[in-house]
Amino acid sequence: MSTSAVVLHALNNLTVTRFVEDATSFEKCSKECFGALDADGKGGLSREKLRAGFGKLLPGIGYVSQPKDEINVLHDAIFKRFDADQNGVIDCHEFKSLLMETMLAVARGIGGSPVLVALEHGSLLRKAAEHEQARTSN
Repeated sequence: MSTSAVVLHALNNLTVTRFVEDATSFEKCSKECFGALDADGKGGLSREKLRAGFGKLLPGIGYVSQPKDEINVLHDAIFKRFDADQNGVIDCHEFKSLLMETMLAVARGIGGSPVLVALEHGSLLRKAAEHEQARTSN
């Protein structure tokens, strides 16, 4: 798949689900995404770190364009649901759970019919499309 900023790709729920279910590939992707958001390498994502980068992983869902108070409500819900040890940061394991649940929700939203989507470089849906392309070309 091209490394240009945006590519068009037909996706359906199986594209995303198969990517999430491939434990090795998804684990690698989750760690890469976590590392990119955890720029200082402290091993945890604060609300500020999550706010700064999460929208880049799933562009097009309106995350970046939401008013700050709505983003804060979303972060409160994310931290309540995924910060299992309630220490105020999302660790790598908790982040993987967040990504998995989010991606499976996106898969349900896409449904079984192919949908043509513009995929940005580095986005999770693009990684799912690349995974599918690699799987089908073998």
